[in-house]
Amino acid sequence: MNLRVVILAFLAARSPASYSAPAIHSRVSRCGLLDSAPTIDDVYAELQTLASPAMGGLADIDIHPVTKAASMRATDAGVRRWTLDGRISVGG
Repeated sequence: MNLRVVILAFLAARSPASYSAPAIHSRVSRCGLLDSAPTIDDVYAELQTLASPAMGGLADIDIHPVTKAASMRATDAGVRRWTLDGRISVGG
């Protein structure tokens, strides 16, 4: 399965919660839906793509006001896309 689809499924199923890229990497690496485990750089690249206007802004970045830590969440558009994709479940 495509890494981008799995990441979006992970985020959309948990919307409106947001997760750091390392947490997303850990979860999608263990889900059993991918042919091989992605690198953290693969996850960062897919998150940037999901957040891009060209993809319709399927994900968005949240910056914690105190720690300045970045986390990602699915947007409403991302949740709609996940629903159209058949609500794939990413366990964990």
